[in-house]
Amino acid sequence: MVLYGQVALGPPGSGKTTYCNGMQQYLKLIGREAVVINLDPANEIPTASPTVKGDDEKEENDDASKNTEEGEEDEAANRNCLPYDALYDVCEDLVNLTTVMAELGLGPNGGLVYCMEYIERHMDHVISTLKSRLLESSETKEII
Repeated sequence: MVLYGQVALGPPGSGKTTYCNGMQQYLKLIGREAVVINLDPANEIPTASPTVKGDDEKEENDDASKNTEEGEEDEAANRNCLPYDALYDVCEDLVNLTTVMAELGLGPNGGLVYCMEYIERHMDHVISTLKSRLLESSETKEII
């Protein structure tokens, strides 16, 4: 298996996610298999933005929620919605900034430092997960 790679680095809002999405689409268009590995614990894009419900909407949603089984969570609502297919997303698989800030009472800078140190301490897990996911296919891949 031959692997090619790219690394996208930059400050928040510089277009890393847009670049990765566009590059993955382009590579697939020309017939190359491309995977994206997201190692940014702050790259969380929620599936839906929070909305304020009126009384009428609340009643309808309460009725709908009664139809679901007890203890069942809607996983799709709790997952990130990145615009690209990620082979590994650190926000889902290991640690994310929002959770760290909420649970540890840290600000964004302290939360990022904690996340980076946490990823560093668990790098063996990250690497073994990546290896197992990459080895599922023996094709040549472009890693972004």
